[in-house]
Amino acid sequence: MKLKKVFMDFGKINNKILKFIFKKGYRVIRYPFLVGIFFMQFILLHKIAHAQSVSLDQEWRTDLVRRAQLLGRFDSTVSFLINPVYLSNQNSRLKINNTNQLNRYLQKKGKSFLGKFGYVDLMPVQLHQQFVTDIPFKTLDGPMLASSGYQVLASAGVFAKLGPLTVQLQPQWVNAENKSFSNNNQTTNYNQLFWGNSSIRLNVGPASIGISSENISWGPSVFNPLLMSGHAPGFMHLTFNSTHPLKTLIGNFEWQWVAAYLDPMDKAYQGIAEVSNATIPSRRYFNGATFVYQPKWVKGLSVGLTRVVQQPEIILKVFNNWNLIFNNISRVNDPNEFTDYLLYSVEDNTDQYASFFMRYLMLQANAEFYMEWGRNDAFYNFRDAIQRLDHSRAYTLGIRKLFNVNEQKTKYWQLISEYTRMQQPPSWPLLSAGSWYVHRGAAQGYTHLGEIMGAPIGQGANAQTFRLSKFNGLQQYGIQLERVTQNGVYFEDNLAFTNPSKTKWVDFGLRLMADHPFKRFVLSSSVAYKKSFNYQWSQPAEATGLGFNNPNDLNSFMFKLGIWLR
Repeated sequence: MKLKKVFMDFGKINNKILKFIFKKGYRVIRYPFLVGIFFMQFILLHKIAHAQSVSLDQEWRTDLVRRAQLLGRFDSTVSFLINPVYLSNQNSRLKINNTNQLNRYLQKKGKSFLGKFGYVDLMPVQLHQQFVTDIPFKTLDGPMLASSGYQVLASAGVFAKLGPLTVQLQPQWVNAENKSFSNNNQTTNYNQLFWGNSSIRLNVGPASIGISSENISWGPSVFNPLLMSGHAPGFMHLTFNSTHPLKTLIGNFEWQWVAAYLDPMDKAYQGIAEVSNATIPSRRYFNGATFVYQPKWVKGLSVGLTRVVQQPEIILKVFNNWNLIFNNISRVNDPNEFTDYLLYSVEDNTDQYASFFMRYLMLQANAEFYMEWGRNDAFYNFRDAIQRLDHSRAYTLGIRKLFNVNEQKTKYWQLISEYTRMQQPPSWPLLSAGSWYVHRGAAQGYTHLGEIMGAPIGQGANAQTFRLSKFNGLQQYGIQLERVTQNGVYFEDNLAFTNPSKTKWVDFGLRLMADHPFKRFVLSSSVAYKKSFNYQWSQPAEATGLGFNNPNDLNSFMFKLGIWLR
C-alpha cells in the first residue's frame, strides 16, 4: 500500500498549525498484511463504541479505576499497561453499584442526540497549584515544570461523538514562577498554553486511529515507567491504538502505535532541562509501539513489549523512513550510513529503547504484582544479547495490595511498594552504556521540551518508593517514603574512587497526601519534604560526610493543592 510522505508541524497550541504535505510514492506501511488483518477485524466488529479517556493529569481518578479492578468492580481484561484508560459507553464493563458514591466519578453524564448516534459531554475542570521552596520535585505532572516557586495548571474541555468520530478538546495552561534556587539561575515567568489531552479519532470496535496530544504511559509502573509516562508534556502524535481489549480465541490483545516529532526546550529555560544539551534547537522524529497480550489460559496475567526509536529530523528527510520500530532491531546489519549536518553515523544518531513488562492480577487477594525490564542500546546480534543480558539494562519491580476491605468495598488500606534501577551494572568498566535516556549522537536525550519522557527520577537514577493509604470511598489519607540515588553513572565515571558519603547524591523524601470529595468537587492535596544529601555530588573539603547534616545537604518542601470539578 503506497501512501505519500507526511511532514508534520505541531507542538504547542500557539504553533496554530497542524499541516500535512504529501510527496508521491513513499511506502509508509511496509507490512500490508497486518493492515489487512486489522481492517478485516473492523468489518467483523459492527458495533461502534465511543470512549472518553481518563487523562493522566487526573492521578487520583486513574488510581481509582485501577483500585476498582482489584476490588472486582472493573473489567479484569483491561491490563492497565497502556494508558490513558478509556471509559466506554458499554456499561456492562463497569461493575459499579448505582448506590456507590464512586459511580458519579466514572460514569458519563453527557447528553445524547440523533438517537444514540451523537453524544456530548463536558470534560472535568481542573486547577492544580503548587509551591516549591527550593530544589524542584520531579513527578508525573505532565506540562508542569520541575521548578522552584509558585506554579499553576488549569484545564477544561469538551468531549463529542458523532457516529465513529470522537473529538476531545482539553487544553492545558501552565504558569510557573520558575525562580532561581541553590545557585541555579533561572528565567522567570514560564507561561505556556498546550493542546493538553486533546484528540480527534475514528473508532470502530476496539480500534482507534487519529491525532492526539494526550499524555501516554506504557507499562505497569505506578511511579517510574521506563519508556513512556506522564512526566513530560504530551506531544502531538499520530496514533493507532486499542480502546478496550480485542478478545480472541487465544486471549485478549491491546496495542498502540505512535509517530510524532519531539521538540527541544526553549533556550530561555535551559536551566531546568533534565538532560545536557536538551535545548539544542532541532526536532527529532519519534516512532514507538507497544503490544499487550493476556493469555486465555492464565487468568490475571498480562504481558507486553515496547519499542521506541528517535532520530534527528534531518535523517527522516534524507532517508524517508517513517516506520523505524521494525528496522535494525539488532545492529549486525546496520548500514554504515552518513548524512550532512550530523557528526556521527545514522546508527550513532539513532536512539532506541525496548522493554518487556508483565502484570499479574490476583483478584481473590485484592493485589497485583508487576515488573518491567528494558534496554537503552540495541544488541549487536542474538549471541551478544545472550552473553551480555545486563548491558544497558533497567528494571522496575512493584506490588500493590488492598487489605482490611469491608463488605461494601468502600473502606480499605492500600500498600504500594516499587523499586526502579537504571544505574549501570558492575560490568560498566568493561563496556559502558552511559546514562539511561542518553545516547552518543542523540545529545538531547530521550526528552520532549527538555523533560524526560520516561521515569521522572531522571537519567541513570535508582529509586525505592513506599506508599501506605487509607481509603473511605474517595477519601484518602496517605504517607509516602522515597529514596532516589541521582545519576549513578556520573558517580561511577567521576567519583567512584572518592568517599561516597561526601559525593554520592541521594534524595530522601517524605510525602503526606489527602483527597476529599465534596459533592461535585474532589480536593487533592499533598505536602512533600525532600532532603538532598551531597547536592550535585559534592561537599566542601572540610566536611566529614558523617552525621545527618553537611554544608551541601539541602532541604526543600512542596505544597500542592488540586481541585477537580465534574
